[in-house]
Amino acid sequence: MPEAPEGYIKVGDMKRLRIKKCVSVSDGSQSIAVFYSDGNLYAFSNLCPHSGYALETGSIKDGLLTCAWHQARFDVADGTCPDGFTDDIDTYDVIRIDDEVWVNPEPR
Repeated sequence: MPEAPEGYIKVGDMKRLRIKKCVSVSDGSQSIAVFYSDGNLYAFSNLCPHSGYALETGSIKDGLLTCAWHQARFDVADGTCPDGFTDDIDTYDVIRIDDEVWVNPEPR
């Protein structure tokens, strides 16, 4: 079985992520929200820069992650806020190895 690259954090298995659509993990200093949407994996800082709300409660549609609290939107490709509503968010590399999902805790 292949191993995850050094430093990556285990998110969990794909089955759980497919069911929940989002799982949050922490490296002890930050929380990262890992989403499964339309067959793709995405990872973002779990805090909305607008008011600090957990982005794990948000949703992804048409390439945008929307915060559930004040509807701030972020491009899933790079974390930019296309509306200029708030600051951008960090994005993270996320990989699948067999049925396990792993995330790099270092922002891109």
